[in-house]
Amino acid sequence: MKVLDAHVHVWDPARLDYGWLDNEPRLNRPFLPSDVPYSDGDTRGSVFVQAACSDRQWLAEVDWVTSLGPTWPQLSAIVALAPIERGDAVSANVEQLLQRPLVRGVRRLFQDQDDSFILAADTVAGAARVARSGLTFDACVRHSQLPVLAEFASRLPGLSIVLDHMGKPPIADGWGAAASTAWAADLRRLAVLPNVSVKLSGAGAEAAPDIPLRGQALPFLEETLLIFGPERCMVGSDWPVSFAGRSGYSEWVDLVLNTALRGAGDEDRKAVAWRTAARFYGLDEHLSDDKD
Repeated sequence: MKVLDAHVHVWDPARLDYGWLDNEPRLNRPFLPSDVPYSDGDTRGSVFVQAACSDRQWLAEVDWVTSLGPTWPQLSAIVALAPIERGDAVSANVEQLLQRPLVRGVRRLFQDQDDSFILAADTVAGAARVARSGLTFDACVRHSQLPVLAEFASRLPGLSIVLDHMGKPPIADGWGAAASTAWAADLRRLAVLPNVSVKLSGAGAEAAPDIPLRGQALPFLEETLLIFGPERCMVGSDWPVSFAGRSGYSEWVDLVLNTALRGAGDEDRKAVAWRTAARFYGLDEHLSDDKD
């Protein structure tokens, strides 16, 4: 079954500034479309998600990724950085993004922000401006921030939100640990909100590196699918952050679609593989079974 990969990054530190890479030697080099380990014929498309370059380069990143289109036929959509904490003033940013057809959503990383930033009046007002534009919002938080994200989402019922990376659950702590129990409870409270979907992605970055990922991640995948349902779940690789090698990419897709969804019907597998992402990001060109 062909996949619409809902979460892919590319970057080139020689073109844009990625300060966070200074502490990530494994990732501190160019990762370009030609490096993405697609298998022939298995990909409907990919959604590029902003890769945390310098805030001042938010539009330069969009234009650089757009310029890669001729060498990246899988590129289907861009999720751009937008400084929603500017409140109504973010309208200028949004208008510039709307002039770039590949941009379907925005992200402002919340994972290193405190609750007062996320729930500030200006942040909520900026997110409301995004909602009025028709763009979506990728929410990247740590599992301890899920309650505040639920409050943020409840104040913005018109904003289509997707939770990145299952809310970064404490996979390395192990299934059944107190932290994972709290994560599941908080995820249930978030899933009550109909404007929230979730990406089955990012597990590699949260798991213990010396233990096979499959066994660590599977319970968290199954719980997320149970809580949100396949119709609100989309598969994403989080390449190259969660894994940079070819085997990791294909193994993750197999784990999601063939193991976590074992016994599921064809329609549920299609939802997770591509339909949920295509509908969320408005990719009508992908909403056809003849691509499978």
